[in-house]
Amino acid sequence: MGTFDDANVDKDLLSQIFADEGDDAETDALLDEMLKDVEREASRRSGEEIPAAVQEEPAAEAPAEEPAVETEPVAQEEPAVQMPAEEPKPEKEEAPTAMPAFETNTENDPILKEAKQIMDEERKGGTITTITAGTTIKGGISSDGSLEVMGVITGDVECQGKVAIVGTVTGNVIASEIYVSSKRLEGGLSSEGAVKIGVGTIVIGDVDGTSAYIAGAVKGDIDVNGHVIVDSTAIVQGNIKAKSIQVNNGAVVDGYCSLNYAGVNLEDFFAETNIN
Repeated sequence: MGTFDDANVDKDLLSQIFADEGDDAETDALLDEMLKDVEREASRRSGEEIPAAVQEEPAAEAPAEEPAVETEPVAQEEPAVQMPAEEPKPEKEEAPTAMPAFETNTENDPILKEAKQIMDEERKGGTITTITAGTTIKGGISSDGSLEVMGVITGDVECQGKVAIVGTVTGNVIASEIYVSSKRLEGGLSSEGAVKIGVGTIVIGDVDGTSAYIAGAVKGDIDVNGHVIVDSTAIVQGNIKAKSIQVNNGAVVDGYCSLNYAGVNLEDFFAETNIN
């Protein structure tokens, strides 16, 4: 089969020319081969490249990967620490009331100091009897003057003057004035004047006088036709009858207080009166 010198061959025109023979497979194959030869020859002469339609399409470039955006790691919240429940605090117990500290024969006891001063003055007058420490008398004793007891007496003591007890007496004491600054005295105290009981002294018995100063402990009734002072260190278990009573803060009184000697008729004071 010959070739076409004309390189510009219209493929559509060739197709129309051989339209009647399109059913022949062998004819079609030869026609296709002829057309390829014509195209190669035309390309060689003209130096033109194969038409773009025949060229293989370049492989599509894959889109550039976008740089990965670094994300900051999400901080995980730490679980909340559960604080232990506070245990209920026990209610604070009230401290018991402190009892007086009974210290006998100390320089801090004003009654002891006063008794020494009074006995020194009585000693100057030569009318004092002293029962020295280490001396024990079993039985009652009486004196026309003053008496200073530093030893032990088991029995009643009756004195026309003043009595200062620093030692131990077991029995009733009668004197014009009585000063007690000892550990313990078991017996009643009766005086025409003052009765003074120092810090730390325990008296088991009644107290009678015209005035009284209590800084120790008394278990018995106090009957004084005058003024009574119950100091802050005192404990009184018994009734108090006086003209006036002073109870200092801190004192303990277990009994009735009556101002029978105050000179006031309470029945008349509260009696109904007619008002015109």
